[in-house]
Amino acid sequence: MTVRVPIALLAGGLLLPVLISTGCSRPLEADMILLNGKIVTLDPGNAVVEAVAICGERVERTGSNQEIRSLAGKNTLVVDLDGRTVLPGFNDAHLHFEAGGFSLLQVRLYGVTTPEEIQRRVKTMVDSLPEGSWVRGRGWDHTLLPGSRWPTKELLDEAAPDNPVYLRRVCGHVGWANSAALKAAGITRHTPDPEGGEIVRYRDGNPTGILKEDAGSLIADAIPERTAEERRRAIETALREVARLGITSVQEMGTSPEALDIYQELYDRGNLTVRISASLNVEEGDDHLPPVRDLSQYDSHRLRIGSAKVYADGALGAATAALLEPYHDHPDSRGIVVTPKARIRRLVCRANQEHRQMAVHAIGDRANRMVLDAYAEASHEYPFPGHRHRIEHDQVLAPEDIPRFAEMGIIVSMQPIHCTSDMRWAEDRLGPERIKGAYAWRSVLDTGAHLAFGSDWPNDKLDPILGIHAAVTRQNADGLPEGGWYPEQCISLEEALRAYTLGSAYASFEEDIKGSIEEGNLADLVVLSKPIFEIQPRKLLETKVLMTIMGGKIVYEQD
Repeated sequence: MTVRVPIALLAGGLLLPVLISTGCSRPLEADMILLNGKIVTLDPGNAVVEAVAICGERVERTGSNQEIRSLAGKNTLVVDLDGRTVLPGFNDAHLHFEAGGFSLLQVRLYGVTTPEEIQRRVKTMVDSLPEGSWVRGRGWDHTLLPGSRWPTKELLDEAAPDNPVYLRRVCGHVGWANSAALKAAGITRHTPDPEGGEIVRYRDGNPTGILKEDAGSLIADAIPERTAEERRRAIETALREVARLGITSVQEMGTSPEALDIYQELYDRGNLTVRISASLNVEEGDDHLPPVRDLSQYDSHRLRIGSAKVYADGALGAATAALLEPYHDHPDSRGIVVTPKARIRRLVCRANQEHRQMAVHAIGDRANRMVLDAYAEASHEYPFPGHRHRIEHDQVLAPEDIPRFAEMGIIVSMQPIHCTSDMRWAEDRLGPERIKGAYAWRSVLDTGAHLAFGSDWPNDKLDPILGIHAAVTRQNADGLPEGGWYPEQCISLEEALRAYTLGSAYASFEEDIKGSIEEGNLADLVVLSKPIFEIQPRKLLETKVLMTIMGGKIVYEQD
């Protein structure tokens, strides 16, 4: 019997048993049909259709209600969209999936503006843990605190005198430790700064508790390893969060071997409800690429190994991004080069020889130029056509370097939400001229480069709608600044959607099977609450995900 239900009446979980088919029950009988919608296909003709039929994990056909209704059989689930807008599932091209899950379970300090609130949240966590346990958290931003000064260990000591505390800044590139954590890690006035990092000190040489870039590894080595159960809980929490936000594919930067084990386990149990392309970190100081695990027994479109990842510099908010000229508000610093150019070049040469994709984190204009040069030199020595090497973030670009991405075929992997998160202080960091080359997705697109959008979660907000709003308006949630922040870099809604779907699929060599709603493509779709092409851009922020479909199965429904 055919089921016809308005989307507003779909109850969470009630329809899931219908969706466990592995294929159509007979040729041209769909497992699921969506009718009466505005289905934005993002196909080459940019068609908008009324209906789509899904067979197994794939799109069977798109077209009019009449055409698609004819594919219904007695076992077909028919969903009445009631005019709702449908898009290809969002593909986050850059996030930290396991860390994002942990961020939802730790001390959360995003948006906190007072030291007292930080202390309150830390103490609440201390009270919930066994005596002496490590307290971990994320999300603090010193630019939101009084005076925009770096906080110190003493503030945390008051809230947790007996528990070691380590809190990562919102960008993830700076850590904040209390005295107990510093003692556990053996960090004293005599501890030297590690290569690619800085221990911030008082005038007498004693550490303040702030650890920049690779100095954070000194603390990380002292923190007890996560248990498998803790990791599994974090990953399952992240799965629910991405499904809620319409994300059907993620490209995780720096996947741990332990997380990969859990992804495989979830796949085996049929519970991996997002497609994961896992990027593996290059080990510190190693000139070899990480070995690729054999995932041949898994569906390569559900779980696969992607690029090899390395860091060129730090973060702009922490003033550790590597700049060509000194920081406007820190004239004694040009940031930190985490990985020297010579090593990046050696890694890219090896990647070209092994026919593997590289992804290099570069935020400052000096770091971006350094990586572009390394890519160019390695390509000359070991040509690898079709490499689709990537630079992650690309936040500050020298204008003369922007055309090089398209010329060299380098993927520009950007996170538009960084623009609206950073605009409170970014011009202070960069000055009035250099800021014109920051968050410059309009300039990047105009050169013909391939642009892929992501969130950098948990370093910033995960919701793709927020990222799309930032790319289109360059305004915060209050509509400020009026007209947008450097609005010449705004892009259209369609361009932003393509960067979050097809652009991300291209970055992972998957544009032939995902990123658009076309016959034969994976049936990954998201149903939205508002007709986003018909509303004012500021109304984008009111748009919610009503349903997420991944591989022909409903993985999220709004209650």
